[in-house]
Amino acid sequence: MKKTLALVAVVAAMNSFAQGTWAPYASVEENIHFSDVSPSYNYLNLSVPAGNAGMRMGAFYTHNSLLSAEITLGVVGIGTPGAFSNTIIPVEAVGHYNLFNGMDVKLLSKFNLDLGVGSGLAESTNGNFGFSEHLVSGASMELPDVIPFGTLIMGIRYTSFIDDYIDGTAVSGSSKDGVLRFYTAVRLDGENKKTRQALEDAAALAEKVGASLKKSEADKAAIQKELKAVKEAHAIEKTAMTDELEALKAAAVQEEVPSEDPTIEAKGLYVIIGSFPSQEGAERFVSELGSELGVSFVKDLNTYRVVYSMHENLAEARASLEAARAIVETAWIAVY
Repeated sequence: MKKTLALVAVVAAMNSFAQGTWAPYASVEENIHFSDVSPSYNYLNLSVPAGNAGMRMGAFYTHNSLLSAEITLGVVGIGTPGAFSNTIIPVEAVGHYNLFNGMDVKLLSKFNLDLGVGSGLAESTNGNFGFSEHLVSGASMELPDVIPFGTLIMGIRYTSFIDDYIDGTAVSGSSKDGVLRFYTAVRLDGENKKTRQALEDAAALAEKVGASLKKSEADKAAIQKELKAVKEAHAIEKTAMTDELEALKAAAVQEEVPSEDPTIEAKGLYVIIGSFPSQEGAERFVSELGSELGVSFVKDLNTYRVVYSMHENLAEARASLEAARAIVETAWIAVY
C-alpha cells in the first residue's frame, strides 16, 4: 500500500511542476488467473468470461509524447467455475513509456511499456477481506483515429500479487498468485479531433510561411547589396567616361586653335590617373605614389592631370589602362 501511495504522490508532483493534461479514463478487461487453482479456458461456458471480467475508471495524465501515467479504481472478477470465484477491488497507478516517441507511425500514436503498483481489496482464506499489494507490468498501444471522441487504448498486463490467497486457497511453498489481463480502454481527450488537426495544420502552415518569408527577406537583402555594388561601379565608370569626354572635347579644340603654351603635351593617347585644380596637388599625389609620373596642364580645363603613360595607338593605351586601374580605380584615357 505504501508503494501505491508513493507512486500517486509522484504522479501528483508531475502534474504540479510540469506541463501536462489530465483526461477521464475507463477500461474493460478479461482475466486469466495463475494460482493454485487452474483457470478454465472453456469460453463457451459463459460463466468463464463473465466470472473473469472487470472494469476500471480513473484519470489519465499525459506529461509529453514520451511519458504518461494513469490512476484507476476498478472491480475485477477472477475464478474457475465449480472451484472458486473472487472479486477484487484494485487501486493502481501505472506509468507509460512510449517506444515510438519521435517516429512517424500512421496507425499508432504510441506503443507503451507499462509499469506500476497497486493494492487490491480481496477476500482471504478465512472469509475476511484484506488488501494485497501487487506489481503491474505490460504493454499497450494507443489508436487515436478509431473513435471520434477520444483515444482507443488496447493492451495486456500481468499483475503479480505479494499474497497467495487471491484464489481463496493458500498452499504453503507455492508461488504467489498472478493475473494476466487483456483490456480495452477509452481516454476522453476533451476536444474535437478535426479541430485539433486543423489547428496543427494551421500551425505547420504558419511555420512554413514564416520560413519562406525569412528566405525572401534574405534574398531581398542580397539583391539590394548586389544592386548597390552595381550602382557604385556605374558611378565610377560614369566619372571616368565624363573625364574622357572632356579630354576628347579639349583635344578637338586644341586641334582647331593651336596653343603656344609649352605645358601642353604632344598629341597622342594618355592614360590619366588623377586630375587636380593646382599643380601642387598633382605633384603631391605623384610623390605619395612614389612613382616617376608626369604632370600635364590642360589650359582649356584649367586643370593639372597626372599622366601614367602615353601611347600612339588605342590597343596599347587600353592595356596600360588596366595596369593603371590597379593603382587608381578611376583611371581613364585622354586624347591630346
